[in-house]
Parts: sequence; structure tokens; C-alpha cells
Amino acid sequence: MKAVVLTGHGGPEVLQVQERPDPPVGPGEVRIDVKAAGINFADTMARVGLYPEAPKPPCVLGYEVAGDVESIGDGVDSVKVGDRVMAGTRFGGQASMVTAPEGQIIPLPDSFSYEQGAAFPVNYSTSYAALVIMGGLREGERVLIHAAAGGVGISATQVARSRRAEIFGTASASKHDAIRAQGVEHPIDYRTQDFEQEVRRITGGEGVDLIMDATGPTNFRKDYRLLREGGRLIMYGASELTTQQGRSIPTLARNLMRMPMATMPWWKSLSILSENKGVFGLNMLAWQDREGLDRVIDPLSKEIESGAITIDPVVAEAFPFDRAGDAHRFIAERRNVGKVVLVP
Repeated sequence: MKAVVLTGHGGPEVLQVQERPDPPVGPGEVRIDVKAAGINFADTMARVGLYPEAPKPPCVLGYEVAGDVESIGDGVDSVKVGDRVMAGTRFGGQASMVTAPEGQIIPLPDSFSYEQGAAFPVNYSTSYAALVIMGGLREGERVLIHAAAGGVGISATQVARSRRAEIFGTASASKHDAIRAQGVEHPIDYRTQDFEQEVRRITGGEGVDLIMDATGPTNFRKDYRLLREGGRLIMYGASELTTQQGRSIPTLARNLMRMPMATMPWWKSLSILSENKGVFGLNMLAWQDREGLDRVIDPLSKEIESGAITIDPVVAEAFPFDRAGDAHRFIAERRNVGKVVLVP
């Protein structure tokens, strides 16, 4: 099989296409002929050496794919050879052939392209877990979604829109029309505007009920201040701690000291009792490892089937495997509206 191999930690040039043996298929497993594989924040963090759960190089990144069932192991009865499917993978997804447990296999809707299928498992499970399971988002609440034009940002907007929330979203000005079309009522240009000041201006100083943020400690401080009574902050990444070429040690050290709750001292835990705010950390890969994704995917799927949530995965661009480095650069430059995927 063909695979995108992380040969070491560093810039996008460390990603190389190599030939590797096809993965075996054991009992309860499904082997997929991959047509598209997603790129996620975890992959970019792993590339620069800042994702502790990632395997050591050389390794294959990627933990969501879409394709056709190529073969099945003993005991598998939910799919058959030739079925169009999506799947979560424990890394190893950015390859032309992938084996996944039967429990991680999701039927690919006829209306989805393979590229859209590769944009579903991680983005929508992350958004649903953050907004619905952890955040308890209710109709009429105000939600702030950072990086609203990215893959997770768009999926989160669609979930929040289905909950009839009032949606604030940060993105560069050139992307405001795109995020408005998804349901963002209050776009904020993070490059020229202070999002904290803008939210306070629009809300008359009241703030918001729920925030999703994967940017890092600098914004986390502002986020926490913006929360109303009973507000919840969901932190699911820290993009500011990396550069395109690798980890930024000075930035890492400086900004970790600024994190509001992730390194909460004991005396802060006393004052938080009167602030009536909540801070959550979300790592979907760790969740998948410990519990699987059934707790997220099952209720999400039921809401989609019932029409309670309407989803439409948006793909920014599909890069061939041999341009995986360019795909990472594209993401680092924040040029994408929607998900970036790789295709064999």
C-alpha cells in the first residue's frame, strides 16, 4: 500500500510517501480501500512532536478515512465487501489501505462524497461532544466558535445552528461570507478586531454561554472572562504553541504559564466557586481510546437521522498523498474554508 509517512519531527517536508505492507485483517476488523483521509489538528501537532499520544516516527498519521470495504475479518456482520464506509482510526489513516475495528465503522451516506466522508468522524464527533455532551448547549444560548471557517468550526456551527443558538465566530474577513452562510450571525475578524471587545460590544457587556477554542492560552484567558454566569469553555487544542516548522519552545513556556484553568492552582479552585463558570478539556483521541466513540457517534447519528441536526461536511481542498506537506502548509497559513483531506 501507499502511505504518508512521518519520517521525523519538524516542518512539512518530513512527510514522505512510501510503500508499506498492507495491514492484516483480524477477527472483528474491517479493511478499507481508502479513497480519502482527513487531516486534523492532532496530525499537525504530531508532526512537530507536540502530541504525546502519537506513535514515534517513522509512523503514519491520520485518524479518519472514507472508502470501500475491501475485506472483513471473522465475526464481522454489520458491513460487507464493497460497502461505502467512514471510519475512525488510531492514527495510520493516511494510507491507501487501512484496518479498523468493526465498532469504528460508519456507513457513508449516498449523498456524501468520499472526501466529505473523511471530513465527518473527527469534526462532527468533536463538535457534538463539545457543544452537546460537555457544553449542554440549549436553544437561545450564545456560543462563540473560534476558527469558525475550519473543519471543526463549520461542523460546530452546523450543530449550534440546529440547537437554535446565537452564534459568534472568529475568522479572517475574507471568510466572513462563508461562515455567515453556515449560520454565524456575528463574524469577528480576529486579525483586526479584539474578539473580547467585539463580543462585549454586541452583547452589551453580557458575554456568552459557551465557547469552543483550539487556539491556546492567550485566547483562553479572554474566553474565560467572556463567560456569563453558568458559562462553559471547551478547550480542545493549542495551535498557538506551534510554528509551521515545529514547536516553539519560548512560546510554549510563556503561554503555558498563562493558561487559566488547565494549570489551576489550589487557591483558584476556591475563587471559582463564586464565579459559576466551567472549563473543560477535550481530546477525542483519548476519549476514543478509553471508551470508543459510541457515546458520541450513536446519539449524533440518531439526531441526524431524525432531522434534529442537519449536516453538510465542507471540504476546502483535497491534496494527493505526494503533496501532504503542501496540505499542512495550507492549513498553517489558514487558507482553508472547511476540511483539508488527502487522497491516494
